[in-house]
Amino acid sequence: MTRLSAIALGAGVALASISLAYADPVVTGAWKLTVGKFDDPCTVTLTADANSANGGTAASQGDCSGVSVEHWKAAGNSLQLLQSNGTLVAWLHAKGDAYEGKRTSDGKLIALNR
Repeated sequence: MTRLSAIALGAGVALASISLAYADPVVTGAWKLTVGKFDDPCTVTLTADANSANGGTAASQGDCSGVSVEHWKAAGNSLQLLQSNGTLVAWLHAKGDAYEGKRTSDGKLIALNR
């Protein structure tokens, strides 16, 4: 195998690996959402959208202390939680294996933990 062929093959494998890793964001799956320090958590499931490289849908189980989230969007190491009409509910920042931020409506702390 020539050197040029080896480089081309390596580049192809690298690009395929990157595209596979990018297609399934780490943020997908079930998360515990809490609002404030003493509220009971509810389960929010984030699902990737095949038409979006950095977002998808969100479905909650339980009351979620008045937080209504239908969509999510990753932006760097941050996560945006959105209503169905695109209104920003909260902008969360990565903190270890969790995300924390404030609800835009009243400034209450919101956290997503596994």
